[in-house]
Amino acid sequence: MHAVRRSFAARERWRAVSLAQFQAYLREYPRSLEERPRVARRSAHREWTDVTLGSWPANAVAQCWTRGRNQGYQIRSA
Repeated sequence: MHAVRRSFAARERWRAVSLAQFQAYLREYPRSLEERPRVARRSAHREWTDVTLGSWPANAVAQCWTRGRNQGYQIRSA
């Protein structure tokens, strides 16, 4: 039961945003961000990390993806 609760808590940290909000977040983030390398050359998922927050996945602060013609943007809530 605790593992299930933790998985929901991890998802609650992320908030879906528009492209404009996503770009503003990346521009205004207070520390420098690193883009994680894609798993495959044509991967449709990208993540940005803040190395001061520890190791991945805890340091991921922004992500975007494409599924077909749909694009999604998420930022980490404080």
